Amino acid sequence: MDIGLAVGGAFLSSALNVLFDRLAPKGDLLKMFQKHTNDFRILKKLRMTLLGLQAVLSDAENKQASNQSVSQWLDELRDAVDSAENLTEEINYEALRLKVEGQHQNLAEVSDLNLCLSDDFFLNIKEKLEDTIETLKDLKEQIGLLGLKEHFGSIKQEARTPSTSLVDDSDIFGRQTDIEELIDRLLSEDANGKKLTVVSIVGIGGVGKTTLSKVVYNDEKVKDHFDLKAWFCVSEAYDAFRITKGLLQEIGSFDLKVDDNLNQLQVKLKESLKGKKFLIVLDDVWNDNYNEWDDLRNLFVQGDIGSKIIVTTRKESVALMMAN
Repeated sequence: MDIGLAVGGAFLSSALNVLFDRLAPKGDLLKMFQKHTNDFRILKKLRMTLLGLQAVLSDAENKQASNQSVSQWLDELRDAVDSAENLTEEINYEALRLKVEGQHQNLAEVSDLNLCLSDDFFLNIKEKLEDTIETLKDLKEQIGLLGLKEHFGSIKQEARTPSTSLVDDSDIFGRQTDIEELIDRLLSEDANGKKLTVVSIVGIGGVGKTTLSKVVYNDEKVKDHFDLKAWFCVSEAYDAFRITKGLLQEIGSFDLKVDDNLNQLQVKLKESLKGKKFLIVLDDVWNDNYNEWDDLRNLFVQGDIGSKIIVTTRKESVALMMAN
C-alpha cells in the first residue's frame, strides 16, 4: 500500500481527466494538428476510447481486490494511460520548443505559426498514438469478458455508520509495515518548515483505511508528539458547520453554545489550533469541491510547524485536492 498516494491503485481517474482536458475539441492539442486535417480523427478516436474505459473504471476499482484478472487489467490500463499522457506531453513540449525558437528568430505571429507540427514529428507521434490506441481498444474489448459495468456520474456514497477512533486489535494483523510507514510520516518534520502536511489514504471500501488510521491515532508515540488530536468522520455531504463543531468537541472546547453560528465556531477553532502542533483525522471524505474546503483549510494552517491531517477517502480527486 502506498500511503499518501493510493490504496489498491494509482490515480487513474485523475490521469484520465488530464487527458480529456488536453483532448478538448477546441483545445491546443487539436490546433497543433491543424495542418493534418485528415488525421484529426486519431485524437477523436483516442478520446472516445478513453471515455469508454472511464465508464467502467469505478466498477473495476471496486472488483480488483477480489478478482485478479480485473487487477491485472487495471495495471495494463494504467500503463496505457501513462503512455497516452506522455505522448500528449511530448506534443506540448514540441510546440513550446517551436514557439521559443520562433521568438528567437523574431517571427511574427509566433503562437499561430508554431501550433502546426512538422511532418517528421507528426508522423513519429502519429505512429506512437496509433499503437497506444490499439492497446486501449484491446483493453476495452475485455470489458465484457471481465463483467465490468458502466458507471456514469459521481461515485455513489454508501450509507455507513460513522467511525470512531476506537480500534479493535484483531483488525490489525499483517498491517505492521503500513502502520510503521504512516507513523513515520506523522512524526517526521518537514525539511521546509511547513506548518501543515496532509497525508491521504486512498482506496476502495473495505481495504482498511479507517483501521490503519485508528491504529496510528492511538499509538503512544503519536500521542506524545502532538499537542492536540481530533478524529472526525465526515462521511456525509460536506457541512462546514457540522465539521467545525465536531472538531471543537473533539479537542475539548468547553465554551460551545447551542446558538453558535458558523463564524463563531470557526473563530473558536482557529484560536484552539493556533500555535499548537495537532493531528486531525478526517475519515471517509467524499466531497472534492475545492472552494467548499478552502475556508476550513485556512483554519488548519494556524497550527504549529509539524501539524498533520490524515484524510481517508475512496476518491483520488479528494486526495489531490487536499494535498494542494
